[in-house]
Amino acid sequence: MTIDSNNKFSASKMFIIFIDIIVTLYTYITLPIYMWIQNPRKIIDESKKIRAKKIDPTDIDSPWIGIHDDPVLKNTIIDNCDTLVDFIREHSQYFPNENPAIGYRHVLYEYFENDQDGRRIKKRKLSDHYQWISYGQMWERVTRIAHGLRLSGIDRREPVVILCETCAEFLMMQFALARAGLIQVNVYATLGESGIAHAIRETKARYMFTSWDLLPKVRSTIVNYDLNIEKIIYLRRRAQKVSQEILDNEKCFTEPIGHCDLIPFDRIELIGQCYADRNHSNEPNEELCQPLDKDELSLIVFTSGSTGLPKGVQLTSKQVIHSIPTAWSAVPELVADGTNQVLAGFLPQAHIFEAIVELAFLAFGGRIGFASPLTLVDGAPGLAPDTQSDLSILRPTIMMVAPLVLKRVQAQIYKKLEARSSIHVPLFDYLINYKLRWTHKGYNTPLLNRLVCSKISGLFGGNLAKVIAGGAPLSPRLQAFCRMAMNTNLVQGFGMTETCGPVLCMDRHDLSYGRSGPPLLNVYARLADWTEGGYRRTDSPCPRGELLIGSKTHWNGYLNLPKNTDEGYLKDEKNGIHYVRTGDIVQIHPDGTLEIIDRKKDLVKLANGEYVSLGKIESTLKNCNYIDHICVFGNGFANHLVGLIVPNKEKLNSLAVNGTKSMNRLKEMIWKLMQETGLKCGLKLVEIPLQIEIVLDEWTPDNEMLTAAMKLKRNAIKKRYHNVIADMFTINSNNGDSHGR
Repeated sequence: MTIDSNNKFSASKMFIIFIDIIVTLYTYITLPIYMWIQNPRKIIDESKKIRAKKIDPTDIDSPWIGIHDDPVLKNTIIDNCDTLVDFIREHSQYFPNENPAIGYRHVLYEYFENDQDGRRIKKRKLSDHYQWISYGQMWERVTRIAHGLRLSGIDRREPVVILCETCAEFLMMQFALARAGLIQVNVYATLGESGIAHAIRETKARYMFTSWDLLPKVRSTIVNYDLNIEKIIYLRRRAQKVSQEILDNEKCFTEPIGHCDLIPFDRIELIGQCYADRNHSNEPNEELCQPLDKDELSLIVFTSGSTGLPKGVQLTSKQVIHSIPTAWSAVPELVADGTNQVLAGFLPQAHIFEAIVELAFLAFGGRIGFASPLTLVDGAPGLAPDTQSDLSILRPTIMMVAPLVLKRVQAQIYKKLEARSSIHVPLFDYLINYKLRWTHKGYNTPLLNRLVCSKISGLFGGNLAKVIAGGAPLSPRLQAFCRMAMNTNLVQGFGMTETCGPVLCMDRHDLSYGRSGPPLLNVYARLADWTEGGYRRTDSPCPRGELLIGSKTHWNGYLNLPKNTDEGYLKDEKNGIHYVRTGDIVQIHPDGTLEIIDRKKDLVKLANGEYVSLGKIESTLKNCNYIDHICVFGNGFANHLVGLIVPNKEKLNSLAVNGTKSMNRLKEMIWKLMQETGLKCGLKLVEIPLQIEIVLDEWTPDNEMLTAAMKLKRNAIKKRYHNVIADMFTINSNNGDSHGR
């Protein structure tokens, strides 16, 4: 076996050398042609342009602003809007009402099936096309829903909790709440019962909007926490037909919950339709549906709760609307051709990033096709046999993704390559590195794109012009790989619930990796020294410090948390700018782009006085294909780190199949692979956990090991595995370099 493996390795290596000779000859023979056709100098010049500047270069406290001079960002329909109701009015006058706005696929059949681990997975047979709702139809439905809400007894200014998966009805309900003068409360659908109950109690909400699949969780939360909910508006089951097993499981879904009324969503719309028929008008009744003022509280968005209970961020309609041109400035090339753009909507709409991007997309006349992570791409776990994926039918031009999605894409690519032959992985790596090298010099690689990358981009519909990653740090290595393999403009953005959406984003000309780009339109960015961590604005060559994000719009802070509001927000009285403390440590490059390098809450001081960033380490080590999740710990009594690893089960099984049965041996092998990845990605030896423990439990939002945004809940993990973590530090202190054994 060893000799055979070595022969395969030698054969692979010799083959790559042979390919390299041919490719090098082809490259330099055709280089003059590519140089003449592609004009790489122009691309390089664009990549090196200044993207942000200080308002006052002589003032260390002066904020940075992005340079946005694209004409499509001037004189827009948003200029005359301060509320979502203004948005509806202006939009209906600006764009043809027959243009398609939002789309979805019909669910034809649902059933359960066991996956390879024995878990029950819901499979869906879907229609082979998208059903589109026009802008005119959407605005009419929004009016009917708004009338239905008020006529069903919900008073103006009442908070309504939305606990629902991403769908077209979520978006229409959002507009309807604004139209009816109600307060929207966004809660992650993946949040645990305690988090949901907390949000309901904090807002004193008596009304909820949810989906069919979430009714059991809603019922359980109301009963277990004795919540005073009066009405639950729910979406009926989407599937036209389901298996007997599902029918049996769902028998109790619509049984009474105490004194609470269960009202189907379509009945609310029907109430509004009957009202319109009686009045012979589809126009909104301004007396019945009086919108909230632009500066009134209109939206409460609960965070995912990575450091404890979710916090409710208070936002006004004016803040939401003014975030739209900010989002536009991230994609000016798409705004100019808005009506031909298609967005794949599958990230949680409860997340402010997705919510603002969807509004921005509608504002320039684009289409949003709603999808599910379970049916998104070919091979997705929720797809029934012979069912096309959402993206293959939708063929979006842009999509937002979390880094976790990109990591899964990378893993699937390598899984398919490894299944073919031993030569496919090194050959693919060689070609991707070749493309990366020449792309950085300003060249395109059309032949490689057509022969190799087109198959990968085809998984996403083959029409992607831009992918924006956000929600968690994206490692430079993963960004480079996916940008090359997917053959699209993959950029990274940054935003927070507290900043009401995206505030930083790379532009399409930026050839760097791992940065978050310059401040977007109407955003002010400044730094604050953090001397304890060794970050100062006077650092050279790049100023460093905690990032503060500012706006001319007043921040309203956290609901019922005045102390947290005072700590997290501040105002520059001199310039009238309101700032949010992000807790992220950034450095500002000479071209004005920002790079997140640390997070204050993730920095740990070791016994030798050295600071290490746990978040940066975890993000880097997740590049190892054998790791699904990793949580790293350090303390002031040790000079080293330890880590808990949730392994990739397929990779773990492959090690076991190849003869490694002992858990200690598996642990040691994963530690070595992890160390190799860390060093290759630039981590120092001290930043790599000296001791690891393999955790076979799943980490999910349901067991509260992850937040609803799929981030680690470090405190919860530490509490659950307290003894294991303590033992790892003890082992290391007794045995020096035990390397995970």
